[in-house]
Amino acid sequence: MQRRMTLWAWLGIAVAVVWTLLPIYWFLKMSLLTPDEIARFPPPLVPLDPTPAAYFNIFGFDYQVTPELVRRASGQAGQIINGLINSLIVSIVVTAITMLVVVPLAYVFARLDFRFKQALLITILLSVALPPVSTLIPFYALYVQLGLAGTLFGLIVVTLTITIPFVTWMLIGYLRNLPPVERLARVDGYSRLETLVFIVIPLARSGIAVAAVIAFLFAWNEYTYALVLVNGTPANTLATALSGFLFQHPEPSHLAAALVVSILPPVLVAYFLQRHIAEMNLVDPIR
Repeated sequence: MQRRMTLWAWLGIAVAVVWTLLPIYWFLKMSLLTPDEIARFPPPLVPLDPTPAAYFNIFGFDYQVTPELVRRASGQAGQIINGLINSLIVSIVVTAITMLVVVPLAYVFARLDFRFKQALLITILLSVALPPVSTLIPFYALYVQLGLAGTLFGLIVVTLTITIPFVTWMLIGYLRNLPPVERLARVDGYSRLETLVFIVIPLARSGIAVAAVIAFLFAWNEYTYALVLVNGTPANTLATALSGFLFQHPEPSHLAAALVVSILPPVLVAYFLQRHIAEMNLVDPIR
């Protein structure tokens, strides 16, 4: 019986892995196909003559496949490059500000007692539950009046209204389960701030690493606000650039290459922080 359950568990894991990786593989494969292979039906499961031409093309470079054949740069290369740069700026800045605000804020909620603590904690939870689309029109009206529409600064500010509450709520639970080091630190002469910086943060590096990845992913994948606030402006992000790219009837391999490129930054961030992520065990912060 136990062996049968183990087999079913492994089967479920295999299905989940295939379900997750198959679309990524399909786009990666399509980005390496030649136009003739893309037009073939049924399409090949593996590129017969893989070429990186599409990746050069979406960044504005021609690629010489053979002495007689040159695949020209994509006409949408400018918007892809601009969107990629803007998305990196927004994601890095949002992640940095989020962590600077959230780490001390979550520490206060997790380790200290003060008046109205539960009420404020519930307020954070409710702000996380609020759908971004419900605040889209008020933000747009405010941004038009303040002149922030179509700016990276405006997009960073509105993205922080999502990342700060969510990451705070998530990190509180992790900090609550750290050993009670405050008293020992105070005996050794540490102030409250020194305890946070030199003891709590090193102990909580796993949770902070996961929180940073989640903040980066939120900022990188932000689409709703970006579509309304910066779409069609120089502050356009990669997510909205790709959606516009789709309706401009690009070469399929160019679209596939652009989608693969959009996946790489979150994958790299998660890869470099995976050692800390593996150590983390999240719990519910409200109990």
